[in-house]
Amino acid sequence: MNIVRFSPASLTPYNSYRVAAWAEACFFSETADDFVAALRQSVGVRTVLLGHGCNVILSQDHYDSSVRFLATARLEPALAVAGDRLSAGAGARLRDACRLAARAGLSGLERLWDIPGSVGGAAHMNAGAYGTSFYEVVESVDVLYPATGERAALSREQCRPAYRMTAFQGTDTVILGVRLTLTPADPAAVLAEMGRIGKLRRSKLPYDLPSAGSVFRRPDGAPPVGQIMEEAGLKGFRIGGAQISPRHAGIIVNAGSATGADILAVVEAMRRAARQRYGVELVLEQVVV
Repeated sequence: MNIVRFSPASLTPYNSYRVAAWAEACFFSETADDFVAALRQSVGVRTVLLGHGCNVILSQDHYDSSVRFLATARLEPALAVAGDRLSAGAGARLRDACRLAARAGLSGLERLWDIPGSVGGAAHMNAGAYGTSFYEVVESVDVLYPATGERAALSREQCRPAYRMTAFQGTDTVILGVRLTLTPADPAAVLAEMGRIGKLRRSKLPYDLPSAGSVFRRPDGAPPVGQIMEEAGLKGFRIGGAQISPRHAGIIVNAGSATGADILAVVEAMRRAARQRYGVELVLEQVVV
């Protein structure tokens, strides 16, 4: 087994909120073997799979060596197409998987176009947008159980996907890669739909400031989170450097030197508003570290 070394590093470039944070034990794996080795070496130690850092809130500005960060931003993407199937490693960017599928004349990912983050992150949370979700095209997911070193290929059904949910959440199971089954289509038509989705997203979402996208899952029995915040007069509400986006009130942005504490304070203000107006408890979609 490869021996890898965890080292001090800034986490600021590796979280999409761009919160300033430092960790004493980080490893940026570049190969699948090193990724697995780092996981095996970290059994029994609190380990954070940072992925591409697109759905996390770093609550501290400093993490000591009792917490290990394992990022996949530099991990080999292992993207390939064979017939109507696309395979991708956990570290591949979801955008790159969408682009490869389109060029190969394969449909099924175009409505996920321009969602930031990794394929592993999409498989972990069942990413989705505009009426579709990642697991609609998943055939199987390759996983590792770090404690035993066992690997397995799980079927879509075994992953138990639901709205922004999978069987992996709250477990130590690590996603290594996915296999997708897509539908042959005219590449020009797929690319045109991706262009339409990209324009739609950029017309509505705050791409001008760092954020981690939707803060909460869609509530049951209540309007969308953004509408609730607008009704409560919280659009543009700010604590420290964290602000409810003036462009989309379901998203928190870093409007200037936001800390994790600032973001979490705004999160609580949003929860109070939903509780007071509709009696619902908002469920955080983002992961607090």
